[in-house]
Amino acid sequence: MEATIATENTAKGTWDGGNRKPLDASYGKMMMWFFIVSDALTFSGFLAAYGLMRFKFLDSWPIADEVFTHVPFIHGHYPMYYVAFMTFILIFSSVTMVLAVDAGHQLKKEK
Repeated sequence: MEATIATENTAKGTWDGGNRKPLDASYGKMMMWFFIVSDALTFSGFLAAYGLMRFKFLDSWPIADEVFTHVPFIHGHYPMYYVAFMTFILIFSSVTMVLAVDAGHQLKKEK
């Protein structure tokens, strides 16, 4: 009875240990393409749903000129307050994200 022992040379040809790349692309590149395609499909699905709802409920859809004129907790016609409030939220969330990414790069979990 003879035992076959797999050496490094014979095992490497059969089992590469995950080094084979589909479509000759790295793992990071494949995952980036997966993200881009899934993001595009999600966005197009939401856009199609928006178009369908807008077309189906045309009579009850809000008037575009009146959507951004009412600020929560403030009565009256102040469209710039609403836009300024939303701009503040957008900038504040962006700064928070930049600080979180910077703390992550510096490996500071407490920040």
